[in-house]
Amino acid sequence: MHILIVEDDPIQAQAVSGVLSRHNFSVSVVNDGEAAIDFLKTETVDAVLLDWHLPGMSGVEVLHWIRHVACAEYGVLFLTSRVQELDVVRALEEGADDYLAKPFRSDELVARVHALVRRVVRNANNKIIRAGEYVVDQQSRSIALRGSEVSLTTKEFQLAATLFNNLGKILSRELLAMTAWGRELGAESRSLDTHIYRIRQKLKLRPENGVRLSSVYTAGYRLESVAQPVAGSET
Repeated sequence: MHILIVEDDPIQAQAVSGVLSRHNFSVSVVNDGEAAIDFLKTETVDAVLLDWHLPGMSGVEVLHWIRHVACAEYGVLFLTSRVQELDVVRALEEGADDYLAKPFRSDELVARVHALVRRVVRNANNKIIRAGEYVVDQQSRSIALRGSEVSLTTKEFQLAATLFNNLGKILSRELLAMTAWGRELGAESRSLDTHIYRIRQKLKLRPENGVRLSSVYTAGYRLESVAQPVAGSET
């Protein structure tokens, strides 16, 4: 199981990494929030251990990105010195699964990470989205149309998965840009439109495949399910 540790204190990072590595977890470490987001855009993990205080983005902001932009379901545990009740409540409301105060006890940390990973395994089927003729597998980061996998770049998959995760909802250009680039794009940039065009063409996002992708003027984009015609029916 792969665990990402987001911790700017190298001594703390080494201590947590050492404990988990001794219990046969695969561990990666980054030291700030932006690096965590960049890592999670391209790598698959089973759980994230987040410090609250990080350079630049806070741990809560990273958590918000994980849950509301990436729409990721892997376990997130806050490992932090902030132990006020209001802090714990805020982290849980943002989508954290667990909260452990520093200094931590090694056995308790391992037990809590094991619990997070078991939850990931139990919820593995929730990573599959089916819409029309499409199957989106967020675990393997793949999308199949009528049983055939479609080749997508990392950014194309992130955008497509976000659209499928939010069927029927209008997604703003700002949110979609954050999903794929981790930042808003300038008003003059056509990168988002170009990527949307590519996934529309590659995935054949058309009513005959059970979905429709629409541009909503001044608002963003919306992917919605549509009824497919019954074979042999008259038009």
